[in-house]
Amino acid sequence: MFSEDQAFSLLKRRIFLDRGLDCEQYKENYLKRRVAVRIRATGARDYLDYLRMLRADPEEYTRLMNELTINVTQFFRDPDVYTKLKENVIPDLIKAKARMSSRTLRVWSAGCASGEEPYSLAILIEQALGHESKRWNVRVLGSDFDDKSLAVAKSGIYQDLEMLTGVEAASFFDITEKSEGTFFTVKDETRRRVRLEKINLLEEGQARHFDLVLCRNVLIYFGRKVQTRIIENLSKSIVRDGYLILGKSETLGSEASAMFRPVFPRERIYQLTSEGSAGRTAPGRADRGTDG
Repeated sequence: MFSEDQAFSLLKRRIFLDRGLDCEQYKENYLKRRVAVRIRATGARDYLDYLRMLRADPEEYTRLMNELTINVTQFFRDPDVYTKLKENVIPDLIKAKARMSSRTLRVWSAGCASGEEPYSLAILIEQALGHESKRWNVRVLGSDFDDKSLAVAKSGIYQDLEMLTGVEAASFFDITEKSEGTFFTVKDETRRRVRLEKINLLEEGQARHFDLVLCRNVLIYFGRKVQTRIIENLSKSIVRDGYLILGKSETLGSEASAMFRPVFPRERIYQLTSEGSAGRTAPGRADRGTDG
């Protein structure tokens, strides 16, 4: 007979094996509270009973993932990740481009929901380029499979705004006060750099020579085999020495880990290895002289 703690450990282990969600990233009490919500909703007697339900009903996994991740999108979500982007990753990409006499930078926000992530990326790149920004061909692709989320993203209008330290909202947003509250509209210069598309990550054929791909808090909704397939598809879209960023509770998995080396493991920032990029072009060479 398992104790409650042993049963909870079994549940966490099963979630990791089936969905790749690293439950150890959460505080124990938080995790137990979120799981308890689903236990009550399903009428399960305890952790073991709920584990049996999970294994019998894949849809319950989706509901549990929603409960655990509380899929909130916001500008500069996980500031420590964006700080690494601002201070390390983006400057590194810009320097690599300069060495190759290229002024083209391509970024993909896969699973962008209502658009905060691709706009956040465009803002950081603009800020990093400074007065040279207009001379660069920066293309940020934001993709999702949900039409309603993409409609919000295309509007470029938001009410909740959390900026990263050192980034001024007024530089990138038109701010309007209305009776319903404060509205922030992404400025035209930033919006022109962002393209939004409906893309199914399970389908191949998305290879577009990206220097940086973010796919955060998406993999947890799929089983391990599908996760590996998605990462393999994403790797085909990344140029040699390009970067992949996952959600902070996600892992590459053993099969995909050989394709990437961890650059900042805590922030889940990886760089494509020579094995993962066999025959691929380094950042800049494939796009020199193109218009994106």
